[in-house]
Amino acid sequence: MKDAVHTQTAAELLIACLEANGVTCAFGVPGEETTDLIAAIDKSSIDFVLCRHEQSAAFMASVHGRLTGNPAVCLSTLGPGATNLVTGVADATLDHVPLIALTGQGARSRLGRESHQIIDLEALFAPVTKLSRTLMVADEIPQVVAEAVRLSKINKPGAVHLSLPEDLAEVPTLAEPFVAPPPAEVRPAADAVIRSARLLAEAKKPLILAGHGVIRSGTASDVRALAESLSAPLVTTFMAKGVLPPGHPLSLHSIGQPGKELASEAFDLCDLIIAFGFDPVEYPPSNISMGGKKPVLEITDVASTVDVDWPVKAALTGDLPHCIDVLAKATAERPTQSWFKGLQRRIDASLEGGPTATDAACVAPSDICQAISETLRESDVLLSGVGLHKLWVASKVQARRAGQIIIPNGLAGMGLALPGAIEAARLLDEGRVIAVCGDGDFLMNVQEMETAARLCVPVTVLVWEDNGYGLIDEKQPGAREFSFGNPDWESLARSFGWVYHDIESHSKLAPALQAAADVAVPTLLRVSVDYSADGGMPTVT
Repeated sequence: MKDAVHTQTAAELLIACLEANGVTCAFGVPGEETTDLIAAIDKSSIDFVLCRHEQSAAFMASVHGRLTGNPAVCLSTLGPGATNLVTGVADATLDHVPLIALTGQGARSRLGRESHQIIDLEALFAPVTKLSRTLMVADEIPQVVAEAVRLSKINKPGAVHLSLPEDLAEVPTLAEPFVAPPPAEVRPAADAVIRSARLLAEAKKPLILAGHGVIRSGTASDVRALAESLSAPLVTTFMAKGVLPPGHPLSLHSIGQPGKELASEAFDLCDLIIAFGFDPVEYPPSNISMGGKKPVLEITDVASTVDVDWPVKAALTGDLPHCIDVLAKATAERPTQSWFKGLQRRIDASLEGGPTATDAACVAPSDICQAISETLRESDVLLSGVGLHKLWVASKVQARRAGQIIIPNGLAGMGLALPGAIEAARLLDEGRVIAVCGDGDFLMNVQEMETAARLCVPVTVLVWEDNGYGLIDEKQPGAREFSFGNPDWESLARSFGWVYHDIESHSKLAPALQAAADVAVPTLLRVSVDYSADGGMPTVT
């Protein structure tokens, strides 16, 4: 019989269960219904980071999951606090990132009836998570938490949600944490290996597509080795940039733009697409398969759903390291191929700096991207916000290693870059963190400038100012006015204790980026961007 000294509250048990299952940090905004949870966190080894908005807390937890592979907690109170979490939680699920959303809730007696700030949180989070559960019995907490953490990490990772009613939080319990067993290894079936090897052997011009699953599984070097063995060109999605380093003889860079891109011409030229870790949320499958005309060899941890635009002729399903290993052993090396070289030269030329901006006080987006690429070090991490600037960063900035550039491209919600950069900087032992934002994107979560200053994280934020929603202007030219005003950037930065630099010309951008790398406090850089100098959207044909 357990001694009474081991009694703890349900809130303490919940946090102990998260701790036992490997959770190390939580981000959130406190509320009355979460006081017991926060008190329990303070007694644990879990690090709690106070944020200025719940959406930012979710984005920080999302970036933690992207960089570590382990879920972090984003914490909110009931009602409006919980609804503020939803965008960041959905972002994690669509980008397949492990995350745990933990919400306070009103007393169990208030659920299911009209009551102040009460909404059905389990139903609210169900469409944007892999599991959404309201905890109703204290002794069930160990089982539910272990399953939630496990689900957040296995197969295609994603967010899970747990809600703790305030009356249950105080209930004493003798239950103890339970740790979920590690997932079993999944290896591809032998007959699938034979079919895949045969399909690859018959191909004359195979093309490798590397998706976000390659980054999640840490198999970039394995995919690179296989590409080199096959002499097969490789193109990545935006979320898998860096699988091949700049200048690699097999690199066709990345795809993900609206419309037809230069790199997408490779799908026309090839006779087999070998898709490693590709998530359909990253890019329309029909754009890759040319409307279902090109055969696909799919290598992924979870089999794709049946899709006429994704004609899978053979598939290896299982843990990516095993799948790549068996495919490499089942295929022979190939001589050097040249069928893609003409396209490669055109793509490489498109990455060079573009025309000078027509306004002397502005900088062309291609020149900004070139300066970022030139100053980016291998130890650095770059995060992009969402907007027209994201398309330029994704297309033109060159990653020096896999996972170096974080581009949210599933849900693709604005506002991730600044809060995400804060957590990236907390995790980084060396190097710097750069957040590239449009002015609209940056101001979505500008309040987290205070969080960065309070935590004294040396982030560099580069804001591309065009005084409007540039991507919408490109899509609806002349339809209506989408411009807006901006703050005095220097006053804004100084008020939060940030260093500030105004970039007045292309020549000053690289030195400013380099100078920011040597500053131990947050730095805001503002550059006036002239998208029209490069034709608005990145070059596509």
